[in-house]
Amino acid sequence: MKFSLILPAALQEAPFAEVAAWASSAGFHAVDAEVWFDAAAASVLQAHGLLLGPMRIRASLADSDLATRRQAIESALQTIDAAVALGLDLLWTLPRNFRNDASPQQNYDAVCASLPEVVLHAERKGVRIAIENCPYNGQNVICTPETWDALFAAIRSDALGICLDPSHCIWQRIDYVRVIREYAPRIYHVQAKDTEILSEGLYRYGVEGRVVETGSKRGDSSGWWRHRLPGLGEVDWASFVAALARSGYDGLLSLEHEDPEWSGSRERVESGFAQGRAHVAQFVTAA
Repeated sequence: MKFSLILPAALQEAPFAEVAAWASSAGFHAVDAEVWFDAAAASVLQAHGLLLGPMRIRASLADSDLATRRQAIESALQTIDAAVALGLDLLWTLPRNFRNDASPQQNYDAVCASLPEVVLHAERKGVRIAIENCPYNGQNVICTPETWDALFAAIRSDALGICLDPSHCIWQRIDYVRVIREYAPRIYHVQAKDTEILSEGLYRYGVEGRVVETGSKRGDSSGWWRHRLPGLGEVDWASFVAALARSGYDGLLSLEHEDPEWSGSRERVESGFAQGRAHVAQFVTAA
């Protein structure tokens, strides 16, 4: 397993060549592709010994408006073509309803209506699509064993799989080691992020989160959990990495930085990335 990173805003705003040089020096092997990446960006990464990680499809594939959903499908098809042009064989996405104005069942039905065309295009182009298990405030329902099983039964294609981020399993109370064991053939990509449980907030607000009070800590909009860098939350990274190794996973581990305590300046974001990578790396070496 090798390390990639997902570019947060602080790094996307910096000169790309500088970011590539830093990523290489910090021990990363790849940078996940964005839709704006082109041959020039790929060349910059290559010059620093870096690979291209999977490209993200940013499209409201579960939109409640049919015209908008049609536009999202077209955008997804174009993103697949852009990834293929860069030599990639994997993309990841959250088939969200950006409006967040429908029930979970309606969002699921919308996904089932829009994904077949996208998956068929992926098959024809020889690429796979991994759906991240992030609920995204209710916008993405493909984030649990229930919905994975239903979706894979509805769309029978090996081009469709899971992008597993254990941080989302923590606050949803889903056993991520069991997920790896039971869904190993479908885990096409892995993101590395952590979640901190705020015990006082959990007592005060419960799992439904705060209603009338405002946040007291950065990044804790729910009041009882927040995302952190690997090693600063509840994920047992030794167990997680060992389970991945047992499953035969040999893809990238893409670090995603949504840690409010290590945000702000570019230097602080880079330090956070380096710290998170170092924490997970000790278990990758052991595995």
